[in-house]
Amino acid sequence: MRLLLAFAVAVSLVCGPATSSEEALLAGAFAVQRNGDQGTELSVTAAVDSNVCTAAGTGAVVGFSGAVGTTGAVDSVEISAQLDGGARQTLDTLVPQDFEHEGRNKTAPYSVTLSVPNGTHSVVLCFTESGSQGREPKEVCAAAVEVVVACTPPSTCSESAPFGNVVGNPNLCAGNGPPHIPVHVKGDFGEDASLTILGPGGFSHQAAIRHAGDSCVYQYNWDTAGNGGAGTYRFQVNGNGRTLEFEAQLRCK
Repeated sequence: MRLLLAFAVAVSLVCGPATSSEEALLAGAFAVQRNGDQGTELSVTAAVDSNVCTAAGTGAVVGFSGAVGTTGAVDSVEISAQLDGGARQTLDTLVPQDFEHEGRNKTAPYSVTLSVPNGTHSVVLCFTESGSQGREPKEVCAAAVEVVVACTPPSTCSESAPFGNVVGNPNLCAGNGPPHIPVHVKGDFGEDASLTILGPGGFSHQAAIRHAGDSCVYQYNWDTAGNGGAGTYRFQVNGNGRTLEFEAQLRCK
């Protein structure tokens, strides 16, 4: 049986936080054709499908799909993958009953997946046809495919909540020196978080609210001079596509 192999593929995979079911696109195609035994031809087509990062964000499941065709006697075909030159992993086996017949042409669809960790990797797909009617087993491996996986583990700051003085000691007029209320919130608001405070009498105040390093705690030391007086104040923190809103009853005594 004579073999001709052609493979062309470009693959890239990027994912976001595991708090959502975000997807990343992998695109590619290859074609394999094999000749040898008189009147027999084996062909394979494949594409790399869209995939989702794992919940832990440490990798992704890469999917391959396509079809195996032959013009000769139908044999079983084992599909395997080799990741970064390691041991082969058997992904699936097509049996003769999987093939649909149309004249001399027999075709079987397939779909397989491979777990790939974060990083840049080389993946080789191999197709092994078992021998039948006295023929030797035959195998063809596609050219190596570079797969880049860049998934993000879930943030440890994914749960947002206010805490501290604005909740536990809500006094607009007390303090050493000019009155201040430290506004504390927990969350994942990124590096450019903003704070908006709305209060009685049309009071409005906007400011940046910061955190230190990888801390989940954001703090703003609010100078309450010129406040709107005792009453209900509404606080809103925005950043990194997230919003936290809460209210506090503030007084002056």
